[in-house]
Amino acid sequence: MSEHIAKIHWVKKGDFSHEGFDRTHISEFYPNCTISMAGANNGESADPEQMFAASLSSCHMQTFLLLAAKKRLVVESYEDMAIALLSKNEEGLFFIEKITLNPKVVFSSDKPVSEEAIQKMHDKAHHHCFIANSINCEVEINL
Repeated sequence: MSEHIAKIHWVKKGDFSHEGFDRTHISEFYPNCTISMAGANNGESADPEQMFAASLSSCHMQTFLLLAAKKRLVVESYEDMAIALLSKNEEGLFFIEKITLNPKVVFSSDKPVSEEAIQKMHDKAHHHCFIANSINCEVEINL
């Protein structure tokens, strides 16, 4: 078992009322690792929905890279654009309905890797990703 800590810090700026307030805040993970956050689609800071998608994408990538390393495959680069789809449930409450991962992996030219092998590695990475195993929304992986 391991513990992972994220500290959130918010201070009122300007008016604070039922009509609105500044949602900008800081997430601190280590003394020198902070991320500016705010409400959804604010255009300047990460929002919780983006961080949720990024967490899944990062976990999937790290699991994929571990699998590649164990197979002695050299990965030169890995990129993903994770997209979280926010919807309302039957009660009218917002939830993340689906996250789509769009990984692009470049392997070293030393050892060719088939599309089938890449698909199997992504399937296995998804199966072993602890974030994927912790959520109940649909996850789609587009290769």
